[in-house]
Amino acid sequence: MALATTLAELQAEVRCPLCQGPLRAPLTLDCGHNCCGSCLRGRWQHLKEPLACPVCQHPCPREPRGPNTQLALLADLISQLPGPRPEGHAREAGGRCAAHQQALSLFCEDHLELLCGQCAASAAHHGHRLTPIGPAAAHHRTKLKDYREPLQKRLEEAQRAWERQGVERQEWREKVAKQRTELFWESEQLKHFLRIEHDVLDMGVLRQMSSHSKKILRGKNQLAEHSASLQRTLRDVTRLCLQPDLGLLTGLSAVHQQWDSCRSMELPAVFSYQSVEPAFILPPHYTGLQNIISKFQRDLTFDPETAHPSLIISSDRKTLSCRQASTEPASDPSPRAFTSQEAVLGVEGFQGGRHFWQVEIRGLGVWALGVCEESFPRNAPVTPAPANGLWQLQQIAGFRFDSCQTQCRVGVFLDCELGEVSFYNLDKRSHISTLTGTFTGKLLPFFCLESKSSAFSMTIVSQEW
Repeated sequence: MALATTLAELQAEVRCPLCQGPLRAPLTLDCGHNCCGSCLRGRWQHLKEPLACPVCQHPCPREPRGPNTQLALLADLISQLPGPRPEGHAREAGGRCAAHQQALSLFCEDHLELLCGQCAASAAHHGHRLTPIGPAAAHHRTKLKDYREPLQKRLEEAQRAWERQGVERQEWREKVAKQRTELFWESEQLKHFLRIEHDVLDMGVLRQMSSHSKKILRGKNQLAEHSASLQRTLRDVTRLCLQPDLGLLTGLSAVHQQWDSCRSMELPAVFSYQSVEPAFILPPHYTGLQNIISKFQRDLTFDPETAHPSLIISSDRKTLSCRQASTEPASDPSPRAFTSQEAVLGVEGFQGGRHFWQVEIRGLGVWALGVCEESFPRNAPVTPAPANGLWQLQQIAGFRFDSCQTQCRVGVFLDCELGEVSFYNLDKRSHISTLTGTFTGKLLPFFCLESKSSAFSMTIVSQEW
């Protein structure tokens, strides 16, 4: 019994997984499985690379290694042993029809299902395209192979979209977090202002109450003294009327004097006061600045033709940074470029109206913002002053980076009609300074950046804040 089992196992090991018959001219694949040479070539005939092992689907080259002669000899010897002979080389082993218990030998292309001979002859499949299993499998294997490349591309697109969604989500979260931080600090600033305003108004009301209380008390005392004097005179007059004639006439002189004194006395004025309502007014930068931003916001870009050689402008012309000392510019500076100071102009110019733009500054260094006339010298050292056609936020005003501040946002508001350039600290929602002048020609936004660090940058902010 054990010998028969062993012989059956040996015969199973030398069977072709495709035809289920003894291996003939077997080919060994990279994965270690073996197939008849003719069976494998028939299976791969209409397929494109990469080809897959029929057993484990491991990718294999179209031309595997040469025939395994030793395995072929072993299969031939085992096939000569006594025992049942496996059927093979007719067709790949398949199942049987559940309805007729016949071997499944055909494939219906219309219904995409396996059929036995009796099913194929039935009226249900009359006129359908029926194909033998081998060619049908080869045809659909080729068709499925063609699906792989577009599916792979769609998968890659989906993965890229998923990654982009992740990046956008992170950017959105960072933006919301920044907005929340800005809102928190603005509310803290407003709370601080409200506390100070409340203390000032409350102190004013207390002083008003104290002053009014003193005046009312003084009036009450004067009225009390006046009433007491009148009561004394009334009492003396009444007492004198009750005296005999001699006594009445004797005391008449004193009573007349009292009467004359009372008659000349005026009733003390009663203190009348009006309640002064405390006036609570928000500072202008809490109301006017937002109107300025919403109405006059402009989308500016840097002009590379005017940039100093030590400055680098991003591809979208929104960010300005400092070039490292060891890095040389790619080309010679433009004739319109600044050489006297590390500055650049904006592409957009203004000859009238009102305009507002925002700049975010990161890192450590010295910077300047403002506007200049189109004729402002760029190749000669000139004092940066309104008299020379440049209105900028002065660095000597103390508004520059320190060791604790590495990021800030500044707003510039140009009012050509009033001849004013105003600067705002947008982080604190406060006014910094205003420069005045007479604007007769075209004005260009002016930006200056001086630092030895490439991390020092200035970015024009497009959206409202």
